[in-house]
Amino acid sequence: MSLVTKQITMTTSAQLVIGSDNVRRDILLHAKKNCWIGAEGVTTTTGFLLDNGDEFRMTLFEGDVLYVVTDTDGGTLYAAISAQT
Repeated sequence: MSLVTKQITMTTSAQLVIGSDNVRRDILLHAKKNCWIGAEGVTTTTGFLLDNGDEFRMTLFEGDVLYVVTDTDGGTLYAAISAQT
């Protein structure tokens, strides 16, 4: 198992948080601004809302990706990714 951390400065355009891989990944997200997460092309109307200060755990399976978008530029999304090899 390996652990990777990321800090993403969010924008009003969907940004890739976690790309496709051939292993299962356990994810912990921490939002420092309201943001929306989802698949490629996520928007503020189609995504899952994370409020400022929220923490969210999820699992991504082989081939899954995760994107983030916000309604105004700025703010940080923190991600801790643990890959199951």
